[in-house]
Amino acid sequence: MLTTKLKKDLLQLGLSDNEIKFYVAGLELGLATVPQIAQRAGLSRMSGYNIYKSLNQQGLAEMDVRNYGQKCKVAKPAKLLTLYEQKTRQLDKLATDLPNLIGELNVLYASVPEDLEIHYYRSKDAIMKVWDEALTNTKKGDDILTIAAVDFAPTLGAHFVEYIEELALRCQEKGIHHKLILEQTGSYSYDRKLLQKIFPKSIMMKLGATVEQMVYADYAAFIFPGKELFAITIHSKELANHFSRIFYTLWNTVHATTMRTM
Repeated sequence: MLTTKLKKDLLQLGLSDNEIKFYVAGLELGLATVPQIAQRAGLSRMSGYNIYKSLNQQGLAEMDVRNYGQKCKVAKPAKLLTLYEQKTRQLDKLATDLPNLIGELNVLYASVPEDLEIHYYRSKDAIMKVWDEALTNTKKGDDILTIAAVDFAPTLGAHFVEYIEELALRCQEKGIHHKLILEQTGSYSYDRKLLQKIFPKSIMMKLGATVEQMVYADYAAFIFPGKELFAITIHSKELANHFSRIFYTLWNTVHATTMRTM
């Protein structure tokens, strides 16, 4: 009979719950077919064959083939001592290798930023969700940095101008500074002078950019053009700082050139 204590001890040897049920049922039945042992253990026929295979690999069960057919025989209880000794040797070896193993795993762990969080959006959501995220996660005095290279007019249709005017108003009301670099070589279906009027803190540069890039708070966002717009926002302070440095290098280059020509 499988008692709670017996089950607990066998679990500590590394056997699974179903392996324990099968093994104890096999001890009680002696020679029996796998389905017979599985039935006594309260397991399905298919589970019985899978568990037999697992116990066989551990040396705890084998097939006994005689004139009366193929039957399963589980190992004598003394075999559990051998199993324990094997596992103890494995653990001793693991203990020796553990410092190197931890070092290798730490390299992998350190390569993934702890604050990494990624969101995906499509179509109109690829514009509206990114901007909602930007305005939600920024506070008065913060900057939203954009390299604009995607034409949103085909997606937003007649509401395009109305939408960007609303964005400008929301930035103003919240005290957010939106700095915008317009891709000079991009193909747009609206007048870029209009956008520069709505967002006064904007410049035009010939970058060859084809993807909308935004940085706000600790986020970097990318909106990809195509038949259906697709956006990725990444919450990563390290990545946001990286793209902020790139943006301000471009931004300050233009303003330094402007000052020299005045």
